[in-house]
Order: sequence, then structure tokens, then C-alpha cells
Amino acid sequence: MAAAVSLEKIGDGIGVISLGKEPVNSMDLDFWRQLLATFEAAEADAELQGIIFQSKLKRNVFTAGLDLKELHAPSTSEARLKEMWRTLTKALTKIYSSRLATAAAINGACPAGGCGLSLCCDYRVITREGSMGLNEVALGIPVPKYWCELMTSTIGQRACESVLLAASMPPSPKLLEIGLVDAVVEKPEDLLPNAVEKMKGWLKYPTKGFVQTKGYLRGDFAQRWMSGADWEANEVWTAISDARCIAALDQVMAKLSGSKPKAKAKLKAAIVKKK
Repeated sequence: MAAAVSLEKIGDGIGVISLGKEPVNSMDLDFWRQLLATFEAAEADAELQGIIFQSKLKRNVFTAGLDLKELHAPSTSEARLKEMWRTLTKALTKIYSSRLATAAAINGACPAGGCGLSLCCDYRVITREGSMGLNEVALGIPVPKYWCELMTSTIGQRACESVLLAASMPPSPKLLEIGLVDAVVEKPEDLLPNAVEKMKGWLKYPTKGFVQTKGYLRGDFAQRWMSGADWEANEVWTAISDARCIAALDQVMAKLSGSKPKAKAKLKAAIVKKK
């Protein structure tokens, strides 16, 4: 089986991390493990000064976000959820505070976990048809606390409230207007050249100034975020264990699979068992 996440050097100190888990780059525990390991390898490579994240899917999707089976309490366990949350938080905080310059080249839809990954990057470029947001509220799941802070630090309190509380997935013009992305391109094939050009603009300067300044800007929040991973995991587990959230996710999963949802009585009776 091909790796879901891969790293390629393209020259000039730049590497590309490609996300290629068909059909939609659903982000399960194994995906986050691969992403973390791949990014750690990039950080350890002295030749690399910048990383661009891109999707290699056949369809126009950056990633569909966290795998719903990982958030559907009857389909997982408290231990697995918490392991995944520690893993994804470690990956995101490493990307957010990395010595490497980072860019997200976003092709198409980018909800939830994909938006979280993109927000951790220094630069975001999206296709004209793209959309992005943290839309967990639509499933009855609170947007994780530190993800709320991450978006607030990017676009400000009021704009963040408008997007998060409405479970909004703004289209590319609105994303550019509110500052969730830095550039919009017309075609998917324009994404990588745009990100490379931006990256080269940063890398023409001595790296120490960039790295240290980024550390001043991001280091404190990254440390607080990582130290709060277990607390946040508990909050997420409590939220997804609620019968109403289970029912909402069950409906969505049934729709995606083309099967009938479980009876309401069964959903209300569902007791999450540790596996």
C-alpha cells in the first residue's frame, strides 16, 4: 500500500509534502502518524529550509478533515481518540512553530482538520473554486479551544466568531478578504509555482533572522497548545460521547455510505465502550 504522506525535494532548499490518501485524505490516526513522521524527517534534513503541503488526490480536495470514524464514539475508544489527539497536536504544533518556512497549496475543499493544518502554515494559497473553514459546529462538535485561538490570531475575534459559530466554509474570495488565505489562483496547476515563488522570497535572506523572529511570534502559543493537548482531548471525547453528537455523526456517516441511519432509540442507548 502506498504511503498516505510523502516527501520530495524540489531544489533550492524546498521540499514538498504530498497528501495522497484516496479518495479524500481522511485524517485518521495512521494519517497523522505518517504526517508527523514525514514532517519530522523534513525538519531534520539540513538541506531543507521550506516545506509546501499539497494534495495529490484525483479530485479537487485538499483534505476532507478528520476521519469521521475517529470522531464517532461508538466506532472508536477513549484511548484511541486521546492517542490520535496527542499525535495530531504534536504534528500541528511542530508545523506551526517549525524552523522551516511552510506553505499550504490548497486545491478545492479544505474543511476542519485540513483547515487546521493550513492555518499552521506561514502562507496559504487556494484555488478559485476552493473553500475552507472549521465547520465542526455543524456536527454538534465544539471547535477545539486551541484551534479557535489559532484562527482568532489569524483573522481576529469578530471574523472568527462569524465563521466558526455558523460552521461556515467561506469561498475563496471571502477567504482572501478576511485573511484566511494569502492568495487565490485560477487553476490547480498554479498552486505549486505560486507557493514556490513565495518560499523563494523568504529563503533569499539569511535563515537565522527568519527562524528566530518566527519563534518569538509563535513559540509561546505552540508550547501552551502542546501542553494543553490532554485537556483538549478530554474535551473532545466528552463532546463526541454525547448522544446528540453520536446521532448527528451517525446520520452523516449513513449518508456518505448510502446506508440507512440507525434508529433513534439505538442511538440514545449507545454507550461508548472502551476498546
